[in-house]
Amino acid sequence: MVDVPFDWQMAYTGNLHGKKKCPVSKFKINAEWSLVCLWSQSNKPEYLEIRRNSTGKEILISGTLKLVHNRVSVLQRKFVQLFEAGCATALLDLDHTSTDIPVQYQFNEPLDQYNVLHFRYLNNSFHLSQPRSNQAYSISGNLTIPAGVASKENAKGVQFESLLDLSNDFERLLDSGATYFPDVNLNCGTVSLPAHKSILSARSPVFAAMFTSQMKENRENKVSITDISPNVLKNMLIYIYTGKTGELSVQSAGDLLFAADKYELLDLKKVCCFHLKSHLSVENVLNTLVLGYLHDADLKAFAMDFICNYCEEFQTLEKTAEWKNLRQKRPDLVMDVLTSLVKAKDQKLKKNRVP
Repeated sequence: MVDVPFDWQMAYTGNLHGKKKCPVSKFKINAEWSLVCLWSQSNKPEYLEIRRNSTGKEILISGTLKLVHNRVSVLQRKFVQLFEAGCATALLDLDHTSTDIPVQYQFNEPLDQYNVLHFRYLNNSFHLSQPRSNQAYSISGNLTIPAGVASKENAKGVQFESLLDLSNDFERLLDSGATYFPDVNLNCGTVSLPAHKSILSARSPVFAAMFTSQMKENRENKVSITDISPNVLKNMLIYIYTGKTGELSVQSAGDLLFAADKYELLDLKKVCCFHLKSHLSVENVLNTLVLGYLHDADLKAFAMDFICNYCEEFQTLEKTAEWKNLRQKRPDLVMDVLTSLVKAKDQKLKKNRVP
């Protein structure tokens, strides 16, 4: 068994939680475990939620906690809690009647007199920043976790933090104001972005072929890009260097999908396709269908299925400018849509027939 200690100087944040909209405060113990305190209407700690990120397996944990108000211990208790597979939270009652050491609450001042404490992560532990005023409430104690689970959680948390640091470090290589030894410029319109052949080649087979041959781009250390916008190029570079996409919209996901397909960035294609599928609607399904037709067969099939099974009236699509444009520029795709609609209608009729 492994003990995971915590020491939380609590503060009222004003955030609301759940259907009852009660105030909450949150505290991250480590990458896997966190605490949430639910406050009563009279500004007293009422419940404590223990949360975990990994929910795949059933585990049994135990622990202790101590609640202090103005340096006076008002609650001490031990607990044992089973987390079933798929369960992420456990709720502990902070009522003094369920404690091992019965004491009375001594809450005198309203909690909102105290400012919020902010936390910063340093050397795998959390430290308090300078408080603006004295804090009145704190919870300390420990979680006792099976050794095998704890070691896996620690390894996973350390690995995640390490990968995040690596991503942030590589993002700094794109800082045009710093000198990080770029050896190629990507020219797009009036924008010239410095980059590194080795990183581009490691991430994109297209760039790898370009820079391992006697192509003009390799000799002159310049790549002219005319079919995507400077903003899309910047976002693609950020992904190449860091694996980040930032906030996507349907428009930006479509633009990035084109760039990802051109430079064979397969993971970026998956991210863009997932976003487009998640935001599919009657209004954008035809544009998404074209993107799938051009760049990803699975995305095309997904959009086609949406048209056949979730668009109640095809006449709605037929009247749009997108459909008229499709008929003019991609009659083969229009034929695919009409054929799929007929097949889907036939299948529905067969299902509805009385035996």
